[in-house]
Amino acid sequence: MAKKKTEEIKEPKVLQNAFKEVQKDNNFVTEILKDVTAINLSEQEITKLKVMLRYETKGSLFDSIAEIYRLIAANFKSPEKVIIIPFVGTRGEHLNIQRIGY
Repeated sequence: MAKKKTEEIKEPKVLQNAFKEVQKDNNFVTEILKDVTAINLSEQEITKLKVMLRYETKGSLFDSIAEIYRLIAANFKSPEKVIIIPFVGTRGEHLNIQRIGY
């Protein structure tokens, strides 16, 4: 009976990333609350939203969209350039609040 030749299984070579580190802009996207993200808002607007959303919204985020727009309209410069995008993610309801243009 012939002996089976055992071959060593080699792990595939991992290609090195061409970049040392991928650049990211953490100031452009900011987590306001665990279920609300701010995109392209100033630091002052983000601070205002954190406080207002904690104390002025109750219940479901989706039920609070009109209230959030009222808060933005009364407290932000150029509120017509702010859009709220609701979506359901793996962890439940989530809102993206974005400034479009300047």
